[in-house]
Amino acid sequence: MTAGGSAMKATKKQSAKTTRSTQVATPSLYLTELDVTRLERIASRAGSTQLEDMLDSLLARATIVAPDEIPTDVVTMNSRLVCTLPGDPSPRNWTLVYPDAADFDAGRLSVLSPVGQALLGARAGQTVGYRLPDGREQQVTIGEIAFQPEASGQYTL
Repeated sequence: MTAGGSAMKATKKQSAKTTRSTQVATPSLYLTELDVTRLERIASRAGSTQLEDMLDSLLARATIVAPDEIPTDVVTMNSRLVCTLPGDPSPRNWTLVYPDAADFDAGRLSVLSPVGQALLGARAGQTVGYRLPDGREQQVTIGEIAFQPEASGQYTL
């Protein structure tokens, strides 16, 4: 999948989305150009239609900006977050990572996991929903972004 291919699919999906008046609005999000490029590369290598569809869904809602233009309250790749789940009094410390660095027990969430997909591009203070593999709906609230690479001038992490 090329950047143009994703953008074209995203534009088509966006057009379809705006023509349906009954569709529930999904929150817009911010992504960095570098994160998009890396995610497209992962999807292309995997050859997975499901992965490409996930990326197209993200792109359809995304405002894509240069890494030095991303707002500091936005979850980007390699951001460290403090999140809460409904009914769980203990905050979770997570880092959003690419699949090869994922280790749930160590708090490193794959961006390709359901919760990882929901968190990417969301903002501190926002509650986002996602669907678990068993079909159950879940929510997570981003309490704070303890570290965002771009806010620290680290534009290539």
